[in-house]
Amino acid sequence: GVVWRCLLGCSAPAKADRARRADERRAAYRAAVGAALLDVPASERSSEDGQMLRQILVDAPRTCPGVPLFAHDRVQALIVNVLYVWAAKHPASGYVQGMNDLLALFLVVLVDEATGGDGSDSTRADPASLSDAALDDLAADAYACLNGVLESLDDNYTIQQPGLARTIEEVDGLIRRVDADLRKHLDAVGVLLLQVTFRWINCLLTRELPTRAAVRLWDTCLAEEHGFRTFFPYVCAAFLCHFSETLRAKTSEDVHLFLTDLPTAHWGTDEVETLLSEAYILSTLFKQSPAHLQHEPDGITATGGFL
Repeated sequence: GVVWRCLLGCSAPAKADRARRADERRAAYRAAVGAALLDVPASERSSEDGQMLRQILVDAPRTCPGVPLFAHDRVQALIVNVLYVWAAKHPASGYVQGMNDLLALFLVVLVDEATGGDGSDSTRADPASLSDAALDDLAADAYACLNGVLESLDDNYTIQQPGLARTIEEVDGLIRRVDADLRKHLDAVGVLLLQVTFRWINCLLTRELPTRAAVRLWDTCLAEEHGFRTFFPYVCAAFLCHFSETLRAKTSEDVHLFLTDLPTAHWGTDEVETLLSEAYILSTLFKQSPAHLQHEPDGITATGGFL
């Protein structure tokens, strides 16, 4: 948690300055909650804000279903507050479904840290032992971390999502170069890269990986400079290529079914470290020569109108 906060610029690098920075961050968050939620009667909220709040209230209980941590009422309230305040302060994008999944991973890490966990099974951390004040501080830290990631990916969530489209195009270029047979097969069975990778990029693979594996993946992406912008496309390409042999043996309907329920439930740090190694190899091959990713081998059609 401490390292993530420092990497995201939420916490001062110097230990002596962290307490002061944390107090300022938490006071600002409490003020923002008051301005956006507590001090605004429902009758004075705009129809757009009211609709956004209703969507967040629907999505909060859907966050990590079956995970004990997210069954707590106080955690549910925290999710609603953080997401609504962030959306209210960022009207260009507002709330976009999938942001709750990103927040969830921060909450897992921060609650585990606050309750003295060892990270072995963070999803079972019990927030009941935290005081209201401690949980408020944790909410402010989660907001700051979420803000750090979302602001680095701001055009993933604005109108027409140009950042997301750009990342899909980068992944497509990589697949064309490193696994043309897979790309041709996806083309032949009518599967667009948009269909395959949209959720991966929108939710940063939090829905595809178990929590512990996702935390390990995020460790590296946060440590890389602008990692979710620059390194993550290589992760997505390596992730898809990992299943290349299986996918190439499937028909159209089976490909869709496989991709919606990937066999990653057992994945842990070993599998993710292998994935990261493969992504790093791709990045060393193509990062300095992005023009190579625009080349389209013969016999492969364009991905579709979205790009």
